[in-house]
Amino acid sequence: MTTTILFERMARRACSLATPTMLGAMTLGIALHASAAYAADDYPNQPVKYLLHVSPGGGTDVLARQIATELEEILGQPFVVENRPGGQTGVQLAAITTATPDGYTIGSTTATHIAVMNGVFEEYSIDSVDWIAGLVTDPPVLVVHDSVPFDSLEGLVEEVKANPGEYSVSGTVDGSTGHIAWAMFAEAAGITEEDVRYVPYDSQGGSVTANVGGHVPIGMAWTGITRDHVEAGNLRVLGVLSEERVSAYPETPTFSELGYDVDSSWQQFRGIIGPKGIPEDVKAKLADALEQVTQTEDYKQYIENSNLNSSFMGPGEFTEFVERQNELIADWVDRLGLDE
Repeated sequence: MTTTILFERMARRACSLATPTMLGAMTLGIALHASAAYAADDYPNQPVKYLLHVSPGGGTDVLARQIATELEEILGQPFVVENRPGGQTGVQLAAITTATPDGYTIGSTTATHIAVMNGVFEEYSIDSVDWIAGLVTDPPVLVVHDSVPFDSLEGLVEEVKANPGEYSVSGTVDGSTGHIAWAMFAEAAGITEEDVRYVPYDSQGGSVTANVGGHVPIGMAWTGITRDHVEAGNLRVLGVLSEERVSAYPETPTFSELGYDVDSSWQQFRGIIGPKGIPEDVKAKLADALEQVTQTEDYKQYIENSNLNSSFMGPGEFTEFVERQNELIADWVDRLGLDE
């Protein structure tokens, strides 16, 4: 029995029992419910906006364009990627949170969103959006320009302490995954802000470009976006924030292997969010399509080529994951004074 037929039978039964006043209210409610069900069955029947918080070229941007292509094949409507960088994700978040929660506006998300919700914005929290699906995780890696006079984490620590203020490290915006990953390592290594200055960029692409050009000699980045530059000899990777070594850099030790006590559960993640209040059936249909994307051969090949970890999570699991990450980030935002 279809949902529409069920609602029609419910309506007829209600009409036989209701008073005129009750009838008006009940008819309106049933009509709205039936309309919502129809909308979910028909979703999407127009292009969907896919808003990114980053500039073109970084890992999040590349992943989003891969996903958009696959979603169009599965759901039959264009998913139009729009870059909305700036304001430490604020530009994108403003567009998403003010959009109609009908599934026709979605957005990229990373751990950076949770950080800025804790340390930058009073108007946004993890409850300001719907967490639709988690897609991948990506361990942070510490890279340096090929010209630096050290080739190990131990050498880096010795060099920056011996020359306080001469070195800087780049990453994404204050409070982002990269920033907190650097803060964790710096604390474990005894590096102070006077020793090394942190330089935030709106996207990982901009940060790594600065590393490759030698403008910022040290960077906290990700495996996928650094591998080509490492293979070309422009960058060297000195350490990985992970429980185990990563396949892209099997010779590179983890921070903990080298004696730096850094929480290896701290990982970059990428996923999909939307305006708060998307109907559950629409959200479920979108999440199901995203899970189908992760099973396509093109997507699997992209994940392998990018050295990412495919980690699909549906709305419920993703929301629980975000809540756990929120607790960790809140602690570091407080320790870094980013909420002052």
